[in-house]
Amino acid sequence: MKIRVLVLVCLLQLTLMVGAQEEPRPVVKPVQYFVGIQPGLTVVPFDEYRSAFDVNMIPFTIEYALNRHWALRVHSTWDLEIRPDNYPAVLSTVGVEIAAHFYLALKNNEEGHRGFFVGPVISPAYHRLNHYYSFGIGGEAGFSFLFGNRWSISLSAQAGTKLQKESDNPYMRIIPYSIPVVALGIWL
Repeated sequence: MKIRVLVLVCLLQLTLMVGAQEEPRPVVKPVQYFVGIQPGLTVVPFDEYRSAFDVNMIPFTIEYALNRHWALRVHSTWDLEIRPDNYPAVLSTVGVEIAAHFYLALKNNEEGHRGFFVGPVISPAYHRLNHYYSFGIGGEAGFSFLFGNRWSISLSAQAGTKLQKESDNPYMRIIPYSIPVVALGIWL
């Protein structure tokens, strides 16, 4: 009887020691924020300077992953218009672009969004040179590549309509637009 109790206690002790030897699981830090740049170059075909173009000086982009499919992206627009014939370059447009992306691939907590995405885009802006406001409404579709669970490159296309309203003109201009979009950054 004593031998049985001794064997049972030894087995119980051995089981507890083996169970205590498990390695602790690492804590998974959720990846939710994309921080990067979204460079922009716009050719201005309707300006009095026929070969003028705008370059986004501060192309900062941040995206927040709302859940496994949805993300909200905000992009700043500070366009510097570069003109021909030694005219000075001036700040022409100040605005923001807000996009709600729906990713078709599922995201897990350890990596950023990847795969095909679609979603609506709005872009309010003030054009300082011509003194008018614009409001863009459109859609965006693209593909986001993910490297090493953190680094990302997104290639997409936007198409929509820009509504332009000058303060001294009662009429609103409606201008269709389509642009390619490239965003580079890291998921944090």
